[in-house]
Amino acid sequence: MSYRKIHTLKFGGSSLQNSTLIRQSVKIVRERMQQARPVVVVSAIGGVTDKLIELADQYHKINHTSYQIINELETQHRRIFDELAPPGDPKRGDLQDLFAELRMTLENKNLKGNNFNAWKDHILSIGERASALIFAAALSQFNIDSVAYEASHFIKTDSTFGKARVQRDATHKLIQKFLHQSKSVPVITGFIGSNDQQQITTLGRSGSDYSAALIADALDADHLEIWTDVNGVLTADPNWVPDAESIEQLSFGDIAELSSHGARVIHPKTIQPIQNKKTTVLVKNSHNPQHPGTLITSDFNTNGSLKTITITGPFVRLQIDQAHAYDLFVKLNEWSVGHPDAKPIEFTQQTEFEAARFLLKQSFFDEIKEQLSAWSANQNTLFNLDDNLYKLKKFSNQFNEGEQLSGRIISLLDNNGIQPLHTQRNYDERFISFLLPEDEARLAAHLINNAISKTKPAIDLFVAGTGAVGETLLEQLNELETSDFQFRLLGTCNSRKMLWNTDGIDLDAELNWDNAEQTKWDNLLNKITKNRPRNLIFVDATGSEEVARLYPKLFANGIHVVTPSKLANTFEQSYFDKLKNLTKKHRNSFRYETTVGAGLPVISTINDLQSAGDHISEISGVVSGTMTYLFNQLEQRVPFSKAVIDAREKGYAEPDPRDDLSGEDVARKFLTLARTLGINIEREDLQVESLIPKELKDVDGNTFLEKLSDYDNEWNQRIRSAQKQNETLRYTGKLKDGNITIGIESVPQGSPLGQLKGTDNLIQIYSEFYNQTPLVIQGPGAGKKVTAAGVLSDILNTADRLT
Repeated sequence: MSYRKIHTLKFGGSSLQNSTLIRQSVKIVRERMQQARPVVVVSAIGGVTDKLIELADQYHKINHTSYQIINELETQHRRIFDELAPPGDPKRGDLQDLFAELRMTLENKNLKGNNFNAWKDHILSIGERASALIFAAALSQFNIDSVAYEASHFIKTDSTFGKARVQRDATHKLIQKFLHQSKSVPVITGFIGSNDQQQITTLGRSGSDYSAALIADALDADHLEIWTDVNGVLTADPNWVPDAESIEQLSFGDIAELSSHGARVIHPKTIQPIQNKKTTVLVKNSHNPQHPGTLITSDFNTNGSLKTITITGPFVRLQIDQAHAYDLFVKLNEWSVGHPDAKPIEFTQQTEFEAARFLLKQSFFDEIKEQLSAWSANQNTLFNLDDNLYKLKKFSNQFNEGEQLSGRIISLLDNNGIQPLHTQRNYDERFISFLLPEDEARLAAHLINNAISKTKPAIDLFVAGTGAVGETLLEQLNELETSDFQFRLLGTCNSRKMLWNTDGIDLDAELNWDNAEQTKWDNLLNKITKNRPRNLIFVDATGSEEVARLYPKLFANGIHVVTPSKLANTFEQSYFDKLKNLTKKHRNSFRYETTVGAGLPVISTINDLQSAGDHISEISGVVSGTMTYLFNQLEQRVPFSKAVIDAREKGYAEPDPRDDLSGEDVARKFLTLARTLGINIEREDLQVESLIPKELKDVDGNTFLEKLSDYDNEWNQRIRSAQKQNETLRYTGKLKDGNITIGIESVPQGSPLGQLKGTDNLIQIYSEFYNQTPLVIQGPGAGKKVTAAGVLSDILNTADRLT
């Protein structure tokens, strides 16, 4: 078969981690053979180079551990080879010889003593050389004639071991000599070359990509494909922003700019050999080969489509009195000699009267901190230190058209309480830069990525508790349509079983619990915190103390909480304080609107008033729809026992009505209100009147319901006595002067409280703004639909903040 086109295919270590992925890569080569002549370049198998670096770094003490590393590497490569090729394949002997060479090199004291870096490069070369042998053997099993080449035979470099500079002309000629007329599919080692003394050298960061580009240049390849483990070049580092999207197309200039600012994309030196050619570059995902990836060409006009985030760090920021700034600048540059991580040392000072600030890479600072301390003591001066800082940069051509995009980004961060330590924006450059602590940088990256996303951001949900409220919430979520984001239900559970699907559970279908896992809260916590998600909302509809005690761990892992459960906010005061401190520290959203008024906006109203500077002096009223229903029934001469049973059957009361009749539900609501106002108060400080007869307090549930009718006449008399005075009974609460009283109150029938019907609540708020006539909030305070709707509203408000 004759080819008019040449395609260079480079496979990274993540594409070669096991025999399955290598077979996948071989299939890709076979597919390319239908349209072009493939030339393959391979990295070391994933993780192997790190092991070889560990081996080389033990140079001072070669012992049993050193040989154990070699044995493990040889076993790993032999196993993969044997899964891909028959035992008689001659390349198996070549692989065995290669590891014998590794042992000899490790023991070569002469080479190590004369030139340690040359010795280390020889050790590091083993990874790519072994990978090439395995890949060539795998191609043979697909009846593809192939030859493994060691690039040290034709990529010529100087003797800067570890980061060798390529001699382009000599390399160009040798590549053509070795490969141009090859009838087989060449499988070439990336990352390595050799100097004039035929010593193996390595090409440094992104060396295998660079090798592939050098070969593409020398062979006048039409196309270069770089196969990795992500869907092309992404809008952000997926380790920081899991839902980063791939970019369809970029120019060589875009790649160079992004890489120079720290993006983990193709290194500029990869593009350099082909930047003046028509060679196209395609970045693809071996784990998802159907994805189109990112196409990179020399002539593509980005024209505003470059919307990318880079995150670099960690950095240390030093602040020092301006009188010592110049001396420190000189010293830092002296200490930077020979330190590859020293540059750039950034220096800023707004005016001569302000402190001078230096920004250093954390690794460089760790190397020089003892020298820095000694210098500081000698100068009799001190410096302030901020560490674990990261630079977040947002790129876009749109910056050249005006400042609107800059303003929107700054507003987005400000709305989420993020105040950068430093912001940089030069009008003639395509980026805006922020210096932030790690947690804020992670959140900011997520927020900005969502803002530039082409698709609706995904908001993940886990709904714990599938009782009346939880089940209704799932139904409402299924019917919901939003334009700004999309919800994905990762999982749901009841007290016994749990469903989980990282792709999302189909809400259109009935939940299938047949193959569900057992609900174990610690296991669930590990599952949902595994990847430190930034877009996960945990909905606690359980009423479980065990679940409510998990909130600190959820907050610490960046997870947001929405709950109709009153428990977490009404444990000991110290726990409430802990939750507030954690949400502030980790910038979590914690919404519990429905814990007081079901679907009524009580908590949000209080927060809004306080944000506006108002001071709330009193909150009073009826906050139990169950109690309103009971007293409405008594007014209509319905026996008390029957009213309680009816409330239970309608879902207004708890399965054990004593949870409502005890007044504990109202107590928790007023405790929540007080703590939301900033009042420190414990449950035992509340005065609460119970409606449970003393004789029935400790009996079982069935006995309680059976015996409750014994008290019907007593309740009938109480309601009639009030009615004779043109009054009626209501179960009310009052928070005033830091005290809470809860119990039965006789109120005028014509008053707002006296006219409450059904399950309505009525809350009166007195404040500096509302000191004569109270602010009144009234509406249904019980029922699964209104409560679920309130929870959904909290979810939507949280999602708005996240996007």
